[in-house]
Amino acid sequence: MKKKTLFSAAAALACLAAGAACAQAQDVYPSRPITLIVPFGAGSGTDITTRLLAKSMSEQLKVPVLVDNKAGANGAIGAQAAAKAKADGYTLLIGSATTNAVNFAFFPGRLGYEATQFQGVAGLSSSPVSLYVEAASLWKTVPDLVADAKSNPGKVSCGSGNAVTQVACEIFRLQAGIQATNIPYKSNPQSLTDVVGKQVSDAFSDPSAAQTYVEGKRLRALAVASAARNPVRPGEPTFREQGMPEFEFTAWVSVFAPTGVPAPVLERLNAVVRKAVDSPEMVQTLARTGGTAMHFNQQETQAFYRREVERWAHYIKDSGVKPEQ
Repeated sequence: MKKKTLFSAAAALACLAAGAACAQAQDVYPSRPITLIVPFGAGSGTDITTRLLAKSMSEQLKVPVLVDNKAGANGAIGAQAAAKAKADGYTLLIGSATTNAVNFAFFPGRLGYEATQFQGVAGLSSSPVSLYVEAASLWKTVPDLVADAKSNPGKVSCGSGNAVTQVACEIFRLQAGIQATNIPYKSNPQSLTDVVGKQVSDAFSDPSAAQTYVEGKRLRALAVASAARNPVRPGEPTFREQGMPEFEFTAWVSVFAPTGVPAPVLERLNAVVRKAVDSPEMVQTLARTGGTAMHFNQQETQAFYRREVERWAHYIKDSGVKPEQ
């Protein structure tokens, strides 16, 4: 059966007014495979969410939806590739607080892409990051770690797998008043692996990347960086409860498209992503890993994107945190 186009009569009139670029989008969408670029390694929280998203999108759109992991440089390699892709809705970025907010303030003019090269499509999930230590660590609380670090300057190292967790390491060091070496990795799973192997003292990570290690009793969370305890993991105390009331960090994942994708395509993608977020598999995964679904329409996603860019710019400027070189 022949597919219907995405355009209503009103959209078609708007398209005529917009010109040729919009008119080209009147071809049936999608008519070929869609690629979701994940700017982090396989097994990361972003990757896990994306593979569920790809499955649901493929079922809804009746075309293959491919996952392309392009890790490295705090997600900048993958984000740059997506920014340079054709603005036709067939290449999308699974962006995050790192790639589409923190990086702009961390590496101004050095990323190979700018905030204006992306437009928000739909939100996926958000979750507070936590501080993890090896399961048998003698540190049972945040004060234990801080006291040990102050008694043994230079002993503590903090693993970070993206810009958000790198900032978390630095802010924790500053607020706790300790010496701690920030060890950057290409992804959170890599930093957590070295915590398990006792190569690094501790690491900040989103809960989904740490889930397997936590379930296997190889990692333990000292604290979650949110105002209140995560209802999915009520046994994890907050930093606020342990004497650090200003320490809050939330990671998020959203779908982005290169700027210029026609509005009807963006609206179609938003509807598909929102349905995927409500799928039983996604709901179950978010509940298990401590994530919260983000139900934004396309305009709300774009507004959220702009706010996050501004928020992190102010946060990094005010804190004086510098990226690890």
